[in-house]
Amino acid sequence: MILWFVVWYAYTYIYKRLIQILMPLHDGYAVLIGKVKEHHIDDPDHEGRWPHYHIEVETSNGDLFDSAINLKSRTEIKVQYRDFRNLDRSFFNNIVSIPDGLHRLASNSQSGALDIVRHKGLKDPICSAHQNVTTSDLDEHRCNCTQWWLENGINTVKLMQFYLDSVDRVYIFGEPYRNGRGLHNVHMTQGDPRGSEFANEDGIWQDGAVMFEYGEPEPHISILLTKFETQSFKTDQNGLPL
Repeated sequence: MILWFVVWYAYTYIYKRLIQILMPLHDGYAVLIGKVKEHHIDDPDHEGRWPHYHIEVETSNGDLFDSAINLKSRTEIKVQYRDFRNLDRSFFNNIVSIPDGLHRLASNSQSGALDIVRHKGLKDPICSAHQNVTTSDLDEHRCNCTQWWLENGINTVKLMQFYLDSVDRVYIFGEPYRNGRGLHNVHMTQGDPRGSEFANEDGIWQDGAVMFEYGEPEPHISILLTKFETQSFKTDQNGLPL
């Protein structure tokens, strides 16, 4: 019995260490796919002034999962957001073709993972010819790209509710819960200032987001992206700011 426990503990420790080495997010990266069963924002008295938005997802076999999405900041650092109302589906075929459930994703461009800086499907069509569109490019008006907007405590919640109205299927990208069934860190997870408390989670091809799929009469997919205003779009291959 003692030997079994030692072997189990060693295996668990080595597995967790490999996750930390190969992927900065401590509990890995995944996409949660299914239908929306319920959604709500935390009560103000549950988490103070800046609650999370929760989407409860039901899979085709009846499994339920939670997701905690950062739409508001609890500090002086605010959330920024941008959205695409009609994505080019060809860039996301490897995600929309897989079945409902929570699926682990490798942090690379082939797995279906998202990277707000590097994913070609997350750029405006007019900017697609530019290989590296950055915040400074936008500021210098080198191309006419969609703006990142600052949340005001209400606009992000209203936008989420707009997208969830009549949605057929959702795809939520983030880090699996350590305890329980669901995802958190549903926001950009790279470009945090070096030395900050979240810099150790920075990495490429592991960004969180919520993608929405709609059927008739106008089949299309949309996406809502969020980040914190201190996060940089200029990152190295480790996801750290340049």
